[in-house]
Amino acid sequence: MIRRLREFGGEAWAWMSYDFANSAFATSIMAVIFNKYYAGVIAGGEAGTDFHFFGRLINVPGASLFQFSVLAGTILTVIFSPFIGIYADLTGTKKRLLIILTVIGGVATLLLAPMGAGDVIPAGLLYALALAAFFLATNLYNAFLPQISKPQNIGLISGISWAIGYIGGGLCLLLNLLMLQNPRVLGFAPGTFGVPHVIISVAFWWWIFSLPTFIGVRERPARTDSIQKSNPRHVLRNFLVTFKQMRRFKQLWIFLLAYLFFTNGIETTISSASIFGDQELHMDTAQLIVLFLIVQFTAFPGAVLFGVLVDRLGNKRALSISLFVWIIALLWVYRLGLFFDPITEFRLVAILVGLVLGGSQAAARSLFASFTPPERSGEFFGFFGIAGRLASTLGPLSFAVVNIATRSIRLAVIAMVVFFIIGILILFKVNEAEGIKAASSQG
Repeated sequence: MIRRLREFGGEAWAWMSYDFANSAFATSIMAVIFNKYYAGVIAGGEAGTDFHFFGRLINVPGASLFQFSVLAGTILTVIFSPFIGIYADLTGTKKRLLIILTVIGGVATLLLAPMGAGDVIPAGLLYALALAAFFLATNLYNAFLPQISKPQNIGLISGISWAIGYIGGGLCLLLNLLMLQNPRVLGFAPGTFGVPHVIISVAFWWWIFSLPTFIGVRERPARTDSIQKSNPRHVLRNFLVTFKQMRRFKQLWIFLLAYLFFTNGIETTISSASIFGDQELHMDTAQLIVLFLIVQFTAFPGAVLFGVLVDRLGNKRALSISLFVWIIALLWVYRLGLFFDPITEFRLVAILVGLVLGGSQAAARSLFASFTPPERSGEFFGFFGIAGRLASTLGPLSFAVVNIATRSIRLAVIAMVVFFIIGILILFKVNEAEGIKAASSQG
C-alpha cells in the first residue's frame, strides 16, 4: 500500500487537497449547521412560514423550504454545468474556472452569515448560489481525475481523496463545535461565537485549503480539435455534438441513469439528517455535530477501504455493496428504537453510513472516470454533474412533497429507499469492461 501511495506523484496529492477544502462546506453548511439553522430559525421550523399563493395562504414547513432552496441551486447547476465543462475543455481553463467558482462560492457563503429569522427568500437564494458554485467547482475538480491518475490506481486515488475530504470536513466541524460549545479551548470567552461566525469560518477554510490544488495542479491544454474556442455559439454546438458522440458510450449512459437515482437518495438523506435529528429526536446542535463527526471520521477508513475494493473487485461490485448498506441504514432509521434508545441507534446508523458514504461516492466517481476519454473529461464530467443535479431536483422535491403531505420527516426520509432500489437495478445492467474499452478506443 505504501509503495502504491508513493506512485501517485505530487500533482495527485495536490489535487486531493481540494476535497479537504470544500468538504467544510459540505458538512457545516449543507449537512449539519446551516441547513438546521435555515430550517429551524430562518424558515420557522415545524411551524413553518406563511406565503400568499394566488390568493391562498399556504404554510410551508422550514425543512421543506430548505429543500426548495437546494432545488434552486440544483437548477442553476443543471443549466450551467455542461456549458462550463465544454468551455473548459475547449479553452484549456479548467483550473482557472475552478478558482473563479471557488471564490464565488466562498463569497456567497460569507453573505449567509448575517441572515436571520424571516430572511427566507434572500437566504434561500444566497444558499442556492453557494450550492451551485460548490457543485460546478466540484465537477471541474473531478474532471482532473482521469488526467492525474492511471487506470491501475484511479480507484485508490478517488477513494483516498474522499477520505482526505472527510478528515477536512470533520476537522472543520470539530472547530465549529468548539466555537459554539467550548470557545475557551480556542482562547475566547463563552458566547463569543454563534452560527454566523461558523459560516464565516467555512468560507475561509474552503479558500485557504484550496491553495495547494490551485498551485500544484497544472492546467491542461485546450482540446486539439477546438476552433473559435471562446465563441459562445461554438460552445453551444459542442454541447449538441457531445450528446451525439456520447451515444457511442452506451455503458456510460446506463451508469448515468443509475447514478441519477442512487445519488438522489444519498444527497437528500445527508442534507436532511440533521433536520431529522433536530425535529424527530430533539437533538441539540452539539449532539448533531458529534453525530456528524462520527460520520466524518468513520468515512475516512470507509473511503480508503472502498478505494482498495474498487481496484480489486471493480467499481461496479464495490458500488453495489455500498448501495445495499445504504438501504439497510435507511430502513433502520425508519424503525429507530428496535434495540436501544433512538438517539443511540441513530449514532450506530451514523457509523454504518460513514463506512459506505465515501465509498459509494468514490466508486461512482472512479467508475465514471474510467468510462471517460481524458481529453474530454471536462465536458463528460459536466454531464456527470447534470445527472447528479437532476437527481437532486427529484430528491428535495420528493422529500418536500412527502413532508408537506404527511408532516412526517421520518416518512420523507424512508421515501429515499425507492431511489436506491431503482439505482441498483439499473447498475446491474452496466458492463464495466465494455465501458472502459469504449473510453480508451473511441475517445
